[in-house]
Amino acid sequence: MNTQMIVHGIQAVLLGLSVGLILLIIRKHAPGSRLRMWVFFAGIAGATYLVMKMFGVPGESTFSKIALAATIILSSNILLRILNLLFWDYLLKKQVDVHIPRLVIDIINFIVLAIVAVAILNGIFGVKLTGFLVTSTVLSAVIGLSLQDILGNLFAGLALQMERPFKLGEWVSMEAEEGVVVQMNWRTLTIRTRCGDHVTVPNATISKNIVTNYSRPNRNHMCRIYVGMAYGHQPGVVKKVITSTLEKMDGILEVPPPMVFLEEFDEYSVNYDVRFWISEYHRKPELENAVRTRIWYILRRRGLTIPFPIRDVTVREVSAENEGRIKESIKREVISGLRNIELFRPLSFDQIEELASSASKLLFSKGEILVQQGDSGDSLFIISDGKVDVSVSDAVGRKTHLADLQSGDYFGEMSLLTGELRSASVIALRETEVIVVKKRGMAELLEQESSIIEPLSAMLEKRLEDLSGRVTDQTAKEEKSEQIDRKDHLLNRIRDFFGIR
Repeated sequence: MNTQMIVHGIQAVLLGLSVGLILLIIRKHAPGSRLRMWVFFAGIAGATYLVMKMFGVPGESTFSKIALAATIILSSNILLRILNLLFWDYLLKKQVDVHIPRLVIDIINFIVLAIVAVAILNGIFGVKLTGFLVTSTVLSAVIGLSLQDILGNLFAGLALQMERPFKLGEWVSMEAEEGVVVQMNWRTLTIRTRCGDHVTVPNATISKNIVTNYSRPNRNHMCRIYVGMAYGHQPGVVKKVITSTLEKMDGILEVPPPMVFLEEFDEYSVNYDVRFWISEYHRKPELENAVRTRIWYILRRRGLTIPFPIRDVTVREVSAENEGRIKESIKREVISGLRNIELFRPLSFDQIEELASSASKLLFSKGEILVQQGDSGDSLFIISDGKVDVSVSDAVGRKTHLADLQSGDYFGEMSLLTGELRSASVIALRETEVIVVKKRGMAELLEQESSIIEPLSAMLEKRLEDLSGRVTDQTAKEEKSEQIDRKDHLLNRIRDFFGIR
């Protein structure tokens, strides 16, 4: 055994120990990485080369050159992968939080390995590349023409990787396809549709079309469904029923809250746009189906009709008797509302009935102003259904909430009996139905029964005391030093307002 054989044997042993140590480190710090496979192959190639040298195989032989070339190219690949782990994945991604597209890293690795391969061909195999360089212009033209689609997809993929308009796991739609992104590479994008199919789209196609990302800026997505209702149903009732249906429903977000808009007046229906938010886009068809189903059931229970898409021309004659019954029913509701408020307690049933004959019922939608602070007025409002907000504003426009009034409450008594300007603003918090008593009806009653003026003024004074600073008659709130009796003051104002002495 000569000295050269001993040296190559020692080199083989060191190579084996180095490979074993590298595999142990990789197993501990990068489990599951393909780097172990490449280290194993490089170790075999290096060992093969050293064994051939030990047994005197000349370095100029083809087998020795192949083993050496394989060792160098595999070692270069291992070194690049280690640099990838240290520089790209650890230093930039984890420490600096800079994300470099995988495609860019692969292209850099390919260029480095190509340079190494050219050096091997020139240095080990003695291949001269002069002729290739001379004909590079012709080859470039041929390659450019034949691979223009591939190159277009490649550069489009680079742009997509740099801009990152979407990433794996996000829901997107492009052209007629919608699905979740499952794969992105240098040439194509693959999405999995709701049907479970994989659709592969070239990167160049993506870069030329509009792409909608349903997972950004966050995963909240607004869904819209349309419901057609019969013309006879009040919009406020329909909106309230549908909105209450969506509250606390599984999969429907409470914030932003569901909303219902009156979309259009169609030939046979009033169409509503129902909007609600979800955070699980993959459940969109399921949740939309659940919403439609629940709306159908609740509308059926409430007796609200979804009309058929037909034209129905109906000619009806409403008899005078039937019309009278409708008016009588409304009048009974007004009488009941008037009798239930304390202000009109001094009035007899006949007087209430006469006052009701001139009263009316009005319907206000949510957000409408029933009365505005500072406006003139001569009417009283009794809330038969709904809820209102009462507030006052100071000189600089600051609002102060005074009270929330609902069914059975009333306001505007000072304007009705004294012509006082509205001392507060009243806004409907939801659809509100009110009974309105105006000065004209009250004047007709007082002309016939002027004796009820004093009881009315007494009830008005009691009402002002009960309000305790909410909506008060500022004129009736004089200082005690003036020694003016509030009851007489109110009585005189009522007489002056109605012209009764």
